[in-house]
Amino acid sequence: MKDQLSVIFIGGLSNGKIIYDYLNKNRYVNISLVITYSDTYQGARHTILGDGPKFRKKNTVKDCIHAIKDLAPDLIIVAGWSELIPNEILSIPRMGVIGFHPAKLPFDRGRSVLAWQIEDGYTETSLTMFKYSDYPDGGDILAQETIAIASNDYINDILDKVDAASLNLIRAYFPLLRKGFLKGVKQDLSVGSFRRLRSADDSIIKWDRNSVEIYNKIRAISHPYPGATTKFDDKTMLVWKSEIISSFPFPVDTKPGTIVAQCYDNTLIVKTRDAYLRLTEYEWK
Repeated sequence: MKDQLSVIFIGGLSNGKIIYDYLNKNRYVNISLVITYSDTYQGARHTILGDGPKFRKKNTVKDCIHAIKDLAPDLIIVAGWSELIPNEILSIPRMGVIGFHPAKLPFDRGRSVLAWQIEDGYTETSLTMFKYSDYPDGGDILAQETIAIASNDYINDILDKVDAASLNLIRAYFPLLRKGFLKGVKQDLSVGSFRRLRSADDSIIKWDRNSVEIYNKIRAISHPYPGATTKFDDKTMLVWKSEIISSFPFPVDTKPGTIVAQCYDNTLIVKTRDAYLRLTEYEWK
């Protein structure tokens, strides 16, 4: 086996930077090409990986297929990249294409998975290291690390945990992968699940839901995501943080979505279907 692997890295965002830095410092790796987002990319946790001749800041791998074919790398590693990798690319590297997905595959394949998991009240998820196949997020599982989701964790907290898990996985398993010792486990796609990309409508708070559901929605799309939205007197508000209040001295038949109090610290107490939410961080648009 030759001393160095020729690797193409595709990615961005904070977890992509962590994995790129590990590979870039690894003496057994020669990164021949980096496909990453443009410096003006507006995605959450966008992180600039670097500059130089080997960087292609394209926002899409489709513009780089010829370059990938010409380089004929041993391995492609993808992290912090939401675009599907075209099937045409998957067959180019002799060791395949390796990616990372923030879910316990085969469950929660697809898009916006961390936000959906928090909104649905998950208490844990995983970061999965897997081999790409022609089925989205459906390739062989190489490794998984469990990530706890506490009831007071917001999306940014979970993204921090994903970053930490990314470093743990690449450190532990890349040496095995390089030596050919890491064998994948085939996914049972018959028992898996798929998440769709979230839309603007998914950010709207429905006050006739129970407090936990609304609280989880707010946690799921807080900073650095766009925030949960609501309207009071035709004014739009972005809600970033909240607390559940089980009881409040106000008539029990108050309509959900009613602001029942504005506190001295400018927090607002709003009626839900079953209780109240204190909006502790918000802004008017």
